[in-house]
Amino acid sequence: MGNHNSFNLNHKEQLHSARINSLNKDPTLGMLPMEKLGKLLIQKSLEEDSINGIGCGVFKMYADGKEEIDQDQFRDLLIAVYKLAMDHYPEGPQSCRYIFKTIQSVVDSAFHKKLTLKVGYLTNWILQHCPRLIVLLHRYIVHILSTGYRSVIEKCPYSKPNENEPNDLELTTPVLEQENLFKTEKNPLLPLSQVWILSTTLPALYTQPILHSKPTPNCFNTQNFLSKFLDFSCPSHWTLLYNSNQHGIGSNRFLHHVLSYRGPTLTFLRGDEGVLFCMGGTSEWRESHQYWGGDDTILLQLLPNYKVINRGPKSMYLNTSIRGYPKGIRAGNDPRKPSIEVDDSFQHVTHCGIPYKLESIEVWGCGSPKNREVQLDIKNWQIKEAEKTRKLKMTSKEWLDHPDRYLLELAGRQTYSTS
Repeated sequence: MGNHNSFNLNHKEQLHSARINSLNKDPTLGMLPMEKLGKLLIQKSLEEDSINGIGCGVFKMYADGKEEIDQDQFRDLLIAVYKLAMDHYPEGPQSCRYIFKTIQSVVDSAFHKKLTLKVGYLTNWILQHCPRLIVLLHRYIVHILSTGYRSVIEKCPYSKPNENEPNDLELTTPVLEQENLFKTEKNPLLPLSQVWILSTTLPALYTQPILHSKPTPNCFNTQNFLSKFLDFSCPSHWTLLYNSNQHGIGSNRFLHHVLSYRGPTLTFLRGDEGVLFCMGGTSEWRESHQYWGGDDTILLQLLPNYKVINRGPKSMYLNTSIRGYPKGIRAGNDPRKPSIEVDDSFQHVTHCGIPYKLESIEVWGCGSPKNREVQLDIKNWQIKEAEKTRKLKMTSKEWLDHPDRYLLELAGRQTYSTS
């Protein structure tokens, strides 16, 4: 934390002495130094950054105050943020056996095989590729500094809750409160650590929460509150739309499972040599000869390096049937030179001109449960309509001009029933 000259040794001794004397009279005053520190940080943020609150600049977390930071220090910071996220689940701390692989991809991407980096360079890299990483740790510390005393107050039998003080904050991403599809032990569809690092990068459109009921003042629980407050926990509203390992790989299978889902999606492309890409689409997949997508469209590489490839509108393209235009999936802000390409046979994924064998595709819906219900309703309607079409009887006049009649005649059958 930064150097606070006003928070000097004499001031610390006075606070410590006051704390010892006050605790004998009222245990709710045990967090008084924390309140004082919070006020000092607010004052410093206002003076230095013109922020009405506690700004990120107050917290000096880089390189032990030095001008350079090495890989181990950055790795420790990533692990600290990850552990903070995983330790505040309502059902208890979580873990992911892929965490070190995930973190190493972030370190390798930032350092480019260098041993040390300038703090300013690494700061800019974080802002570009995982902008919510430090902010999330900052929010947690601010929460502890500003509201940590509540855990002492609520244990006091004669204390009364402050009705004018809010008990909840606006959420941006919920924690998983249901069976976790990301944590399959043998072959996880999407490892929990990858979901975590994605949540530090993705726009809120993909990580928006399902609304939770607000806790009542009399049943405030610190652990549950923190689990809902931390917005880098994993989303519970993601729905698996398509898994090529289960549904089969190919353009027809892809279209069947992802079309008509009218909400944002994340599409993961796994290739050989350990590459993994992610395409975030702001709206439903659709076939077109033009690029589509809103401002929050984003392309990322997760492995072997973690980085944002491209972001911005009109970056997605899908065409499997329109003649005269490129076939397959394309993504990027330059139609003449796409950042990511999947050929129409769904055999290869290409990035920066390098083709990789496409091993699997997963598509996750990031909208509301209503989006999934609408998609299923549309599919059920399509199935019923197809069945009706097959059951329709054909008249003799229609049969005379039907292609199947000529096929039968070519096969040598000259007589047939008019039915």
